[in-house]
Amino acid sequence: MMTTLPRKARLEDIAKHAGVGLATVDRVLNERGGVSERTMARVLNSARELGTKRVLPTGNRRQLSIEAVFARNATAYSERLNQSLAAVNKLVDYPVTIYRTHFDANEPGRLVTHLHAAANRRDGIILFASDLPVIANAVRDLVDKIFMVTISTDIPDSGRHCYVGIDNVNAGRSAAKLSEAICRKGGRVLVVEPGTNARSNLDRISGFCRFFTERGIEDKLTLLPPPATLVEGVSNLLASLREQDDFRVLYGPANNELLETLIESGRQEESVRSMTKIVHDLSPYSIENLRSGLIDMVIDSNPMQQAFGAVDFIARQHGYETETTMANIDFQFYTSENLPRAEIIS
Repeated sequence: MMTTLPRKARLEDIAKHAGVGLATVDRVLNERGGVSERTMARVLNSARELGTKRVLPTGNRRQLSIEAVFARNATAYSERLNQSLAAVNKLVDYPVTIYRTHFDANEPGRLVTHLHAAANRRDGIILFASDLPVIANAVRDLVDKIFMVTISTDIPDSGRHCYVGIDNVNAGRSAAKLSEAICRKGGRVLVVEPGTNARSNLDRISGFCRFFTERGIEDKLTLLPPPATLVEGVSNLLASLREQDDFRVLYGPANNELLETLIESGRQEESVRSMTKIVHDLSPYSIENLRSGLIDMVIDSNPMQQAFGAVDFIARQHGYETETTMANIDFQFYTSENLPRAEIIS
């Protein structure tokens, strides 16, 4: 009686054992790339267990090097984004190191110099910066050399490979829809203009104002530009609010010093306290204000989702894939009833 020798493991056997498709097995065994570290390890383990008689790849892959460049003034949101990029390594299953460099928003020249230097030593750049011509030109000069991703706030005319972030125009329109509903039986909306070149803030206020204009009720809006001096501006505004009692909503697309000072004045000023306050992006400060009733709603931008999306985009351009899934990046509404723990945001 002849003894049947075990057949060599076929690709179909390995695919079934590893729970993947034939194409994935082919990419792993022939080192074609485009497979996550976790999947590669599973395929190689199955091939070994099934006794594949061929030299198997080692499974070792090059460490990706990504630079995250921040060119904004220090804010609670920029710190959340910074922390998210620091933690994103725990979410992906491929080797990546993320270097984070910060520049003052008033020093775009230094940022441009750094971008050119980083392009010579990194696999991709994630940029969080205002939409300034000098920065847009620098990105345009580098897109043929390195993958460039703008995050949270876009620089649309720069030729960047990808923007990762929420739809800020629709975020502003959503705030406008709520404001219009509050004022439907009368009253006006006070809008604190951002006073920055950040595209995200400009898009939010554009979407907000356009919503009212499209309905022919732009007369319900009063736009408050940044004052020459904060103290004088707040003092004059509070005096006006005491005289005009028809403001129902206070909206700010950016959590700047003027907006925060106005909100804080609601502790003593009935004219401010009586308005519905709608702002953007969670922080320990805004969480506390939601709890106390100083503000009523926060429209958050989900920086952790953005960090994952930006890193994942660059990794995929280098042939890496990940099995980690995350929801589409979109804004989320928070009130005092559904806010997260403050330590998650700090």
